[in-house]
Amino acid sequence: MAENDAALAQRLQRWADGRTTLKDVRGYSDEELYSIARMGYFYYYQGKLEEARTVFQGLYAVNPLDAYFARALAVVEMASGNPAGALAAYDVALKVAPQDPESFVGRAEVKLAQGDRAGAQDDLRKAARLIESEGPLQQKVKALLSSLGRR
Repeated sequence: MAENDAALAQRLQRWADGRTTLKDVRGYSDEELYSIARMGYFYYYQGKLEEARTVFQGLYAVNPLDAYFARALAVVEMASGNPAGALAAYDVALKVAPQDPESFVGRAEVKLAQGDRAGAQDDLRKAARLIESEGPLQQKVKALLSSLGRR
């Protein structure tokens, strides 16, 4: 028992020092966290935005190294009418994963909704450079850039 307590104390100290995450301290698997994320999306699709926000804020707190949780929080914030919160969450996602085209596209959509066409174009161009294969995300980026170029 004392050995387990000592190991836990060591993990907690590493977390307190910013050298690990709560995911590691508690021993959560990615599968467990993504199961909880599915519950968050269930709430989101039911329009239970406060519950969804709580789930994704919690997941981000447990594993701040996974940009997916920050992106999901951004989607919930935008749906809740909080574009500033959405931008902040996308900024966090991009800090964690600076090569993630999905975060650039999401942030561009928020900027478009706020009337920041230049900022949206910049993010869409960054996303276009990062997308490696033809697919729905690339088509979306092309369509948005084309639309912005016509106005």
